[in-house]
Amino acid sequence: MRYTMILAGLAIFLAEGPAAAGETLAPERVLPLHEERDAYTPCAAFVKDNYIVAWQSGRLAPGDLREGYKFNADIVGCRIDKSGNALDAKPFVICKAGDLQERPRLAAGKDVALIVWHDLRNGKDWDVYAARVSPDGKVLDPDGFLVSGGAHNQACPRVAWDGKTFVVVWQDYRGGKKYEIYVARVGADGKVLDAEGIRMVASDSELVCYDPAVASSGDGRSCVFWSCDDPPGVYRRHPAFEGLFLVDGKPSELFYQEVVAGGHESVPGGANTPLFAAAGQTTYLLAWRTEAFVGRGKGGHTGVNAWFFDAQGTKGASLTLSGAQQRIMNADLAWDGSAFVAAWTEYVKAWGVWNGVKGWSTPVEAASVSRISEQGKLVGAVQEVAGKAGAPPAANVCVASDGAGTSLIAYEKHPETGDIPIKIAFRMLIAK
Repeated sequence: MRYTMILAGLAIFLAEGPAAAGETLAPERVLPLHEERDAYTPCAAFVKDNYIVAWQSGRLAPGDLREGYKFNADIVGCRIDKSGNALDAKPFVICKAGDLQERPRLAAGKDVALIVWHDLRNGKDWDVYAARVSPDGKVLDPDGFLVSGGAHNQACPRVAWDGKTFVVVWQDYRGGKKYEIYVARVGADGKVLDAEGIRMVASDSELVCYDPAVASSGDGRSCVFWSCDDPPGVYRRHPAFEGLFLVDGKPSELFYQEVVAGGHESVPGGANTPLFAAAGQTTYLLAWRTEAFVGRGKGGHTGVNAWFFDAQGTKGASLTLSGAQQRIMNADLAWDGSAFVAAWTEYVKAWGVWNGVKGWSTPVEAASVSRISEQGKLVGAVQEVAGKAGAPPAANVCVASDGAGTSLIAYEKHPETGDIPIKIAFRMLIAK
């Protein structure tokens, strides 16, 4: 499962966009690089008085590609205050173990943040590692500690704080036949409370389960969602995604299943993955990628891309993050104290003359943000964050909030040419 895609350097032109009524979107700022390496897949959380943004630094190690791929990727981070000022002149290193560390995700506890990632330091398959970072930027667990290892892959972790412990979810291939979803709690002291992990029981023992998402309202309960599919070579009617609650480490019965009736439906799971989740005051918001790659029929769809669930797991309103039909790529969600903040990327293009030829520009990813009430209504206008047609893309957006109306939106800032590293940029959204 090594990632071998080499991202060519591309990057973003950004102008400060028009603010929605009662909201301010601050100008773009750029974080410092770690060892002049490309920066990938940022994640963010607000801890005490500051934001922490972490990302993957680097991917390929120096060497001759004809002799095979060699990897070298670290996890690093920076702190940012509520005014949008970077507090670290250079990134602090969270993990510098050998080989690859990828897909970092962050959650904030009461006095500490936990970052999780999947890790290839054993040289053969992925394991899930984690490290705590204090609000002053001190890495309490240098190079991380093992959350789940063993046979085959443990990968694609997500994390939330449930008010008592951190809840880490991931997809797990320990059985050697199919991916399943596992969960482990991690204390604020860094102790893994469920050393073997807790398996989430799917509705069908044959289902392949992957790309989990987790969100918590901070009351000891977490809402866990995951995507489902048939084993390779099997085609039948099956759930596209499922969800359950986790209370003090104990999973409930499944509270929701969405079954694919055939075709490419406007539902999460299946080809429409990964999933993204956040908790509000009384509801959970679930969103999913809809720019899906499929072998037949429509490539992606323009139906809904988000659903609400109440505290009992009952499905509520369906919506799109922008209020209009769209096909979204990566997304992230947060609660800012009065509304959900949704950030996402989607392909954009424009008609014009490009390189001397009249026609459509090459589609590129661009990032946008919206605020959504718990009733499923847009609050203010959708705002363009980064990227535009005819310019380099913005990719892998993330969002975090202080819970009091100020949010940080971070993303990959791709350069104009491949000799310039990809950087992490961010903008602050202040809701009045």
